[in-house]
Amino acid sequence: MGRLDGKVCIITGAASGLGKQEAIRFAEEGAKLAICSRTESKLMDTKRICEEMGAEVLAMACDVMVKENLEALVSATVDRFGTIDVLVNNAHTVTMLLPFLQKSEDDLEIELKSSLYAYWRLMKLCYPYIKGKPGAGASIINFASKAGFEGTIDHCAYAAAKEAVRGLSRVVAREWGKDNIRVNTICPGSFTDNCKADLGKQTKEIQQWAEIAFKDNPFQRVGDPYEDVSPIVLFLASDDSRWMTGQNVFADGGGWITA
Repeated sequence: MGRLDGKVCIITGAASGLGKQEAIRFAEEGAKLAICSRTESKLMDTKRICEEMGAEVLAMACDVMVKENLEALVSATVDRFGTIDVLVNNAHTVTMLLPFLQKSEDDLEIELKSSLYAYWRLMKLCYPYIKGKPGAGASIINFASKAGFEGTIDHCAYAAAKEAVRGLSRVVAREWGKDNIRVNTICPGSFTDNCKADLGKQTKEIQQWAEIAFKDNPFQRVGDPYEDVSPIVLFLASDDSRWMTGQNVFADGGGWITA
C-alpha cells in the first residue's frame, strides 16, 4: 500500500529539478500523475521513470504562464483520470539575480506570471474537482522560498513573487477549509540540476554566494531533492497532513531556524 494509492496528482515543472523528484516519489507511493513542463523531451524521461514504477502518467508540454495551457492541462487530467486530489504548484522561472536598481519590470512580470498567476489560475481551475472530497480531502502545495522571509540580496523579483504566493495561500486555506481542501506552502532547500543550470547563467558574485548558502544549515551539507525534500512534499500531499492547512514548511535542513 502506497501513501498516495489512487490519488490523482498534478505536478508542474516536472521535467527536472524538484518537480521531477517529486513525481518519482509520488509514483513510488501509488499516485496517478499529470505532469507538465515547457521542456517536453526532458518531461518524457520523467514519464518513463514513473511508468516503470507502475504509475499511470499523463505528460503534457505546458507553459504555466499561458492561461490556455493551464486550462488544457486540467481538462486533459480530468478526461484521463476523472478527478484531481492533489495539486503541486512547483514550476517557477527565475530571472537574473541582480540588485533591485538593476532589475526591470519585465523580470518581475516573468516571475509573477510563472508563480503567483500560475498558482492562482491552477487553484481556481482545479477547485470544481477537488472540493468536497471525503476523508482527508484534497491538498494543494504551493512553493515559496526563504528568500522572501529573509530578504535575500539580489532576489527582489523572486522574493516578491514567492511572498505573494504565501499570502494568497493563507487566504485560500481559510476560504476553502469548508470544502475539505488544505493549502500549504513549502520553502525547500536543496541543490538540483536546475539550480546548477541557473547558477551557470548568474554573476560570479552569485555563484560564490551559492557555494556557501546551500550548505548554510545545521547539517552543513547540501540538501538532496529526492532524499530530503520530496518526502516532505509527499507528507503534505498524503492524508497524514489532514489537520494541517495555511502553514509554511521549511524543508531546508534547519537553514531557517527562528524562535
